[in-house]
Amino acid sequence: MVEDPAAGWLAVGRVRRPHGIHGEATVEIVTDFPERLVAGTEIGLGEDAPRLRATVHQVRLHKGEWLLSFTDVFTREEIDAWRGLWVFLPAQERSRLPENYYYEHELTGCRCVSSAGAALGAVTALQDGPGGGLLVVAAPTGEVLVPFRSPIVAHVDIDARVIELNPPRGLFDDDAL
Repeated sequence: MVEDPAAGWLAVGRVRRPHGIHGEATVEIVTDFPERLVAGTEIGLGEDAPRLRATVHQVRLHKGEWLLSFTDVFTREEIDAWRGLWVFLPAQERSRLPENYYYEHELTGCRCVSSAGAALGAVTALQDGPGGGLLVVAAPTGEVLVPFRSPIVAHVDIDARVIELNPPRGLFDDDAL
């Protein structure tokens, strides 16, 4: 059996460019919990899964991004080789997450059903919208963007991979509701 190298890891940032000449990296933050990244943390780096490992020496915020230095990286050239790579942290256990918080990979692939039990489609992605997260649902009538908030999202059952929705009239084909 081949182990999935991405299993148990979550992308939390993306290396943008070197900062200065002493091996600091400017990293775009893509997590809701940036406080999890602290000095001494081992991170993974890679294009689609963590292939390299590095230990964070220092974390600073600068203009909405992280400035990271590492214990064994001392030059701008070393950081430049990491440009565009994702920064990964180990996934938190579900019990340590806030109530009603879900990772995108947990929602992707979930079936969406109405409160009456009618099939509405499957989640293909989660995207940011002006009012918060939006579920991208592949429905029989095409792609539907569903606001990921109560009362539209009535219940999420990660174990069963089902999301119960109370969509407003007209969001989906009303005959399915």
